[in-house]
Amino acid sequence: MRQILKRLQQEERASGGKRRAQAYTEFVVVLPGVLLVLLLAWEFSYFWWSRMVVSTATFEAARTVATGGTAAEGAGVYGSLTGGSGEGFALTVQPGRRSVYAETNVPWHWPSGLGALMGGGMNLDLKASAFFRLEQFWPGPPGAFE
Repeated sequence: MRQILKRLQQEERASGGKRRAQAYTEFVVVLPGVLLVLLLAWEFSYFWWSRMVVSTATFEAARTVATGGTAAEGAGVYGSLTGGSGEGFALTVQPGRRSVYAETNVPWHWPSGLGALMGGGMNLDLKASAFFRLEQFWPGPPGAFE
């Protein structure tokens, strides 16, 4: 073992530290690419997570109204899940069709500015929709009794 270490030290001295300089150069060349890939993965996962939050909030708001809640309660559920004011959220109750429809269209804001880094103009929207039948007893067609 000692002989191997001695030999490596002699080779290091003979090369004048060129191996170390090569490793640093490779590190400097590879580092920006690795950091860009990590940033892209983080941005994509954050975008996907935000998309799932908006989708779940839209679904839960429509389900709240379909199970007997009011439109205001549905909007409140959406606001509590997204932490927002309900911008871009629309809830339509159609008693004649015995249904409720919720739709969301929210602009996506890049958290780290990657959209600007990649040329700008990457305006994405988080879109979701949900449709439910009203969960009530209907004795027949609307306005008529069987």
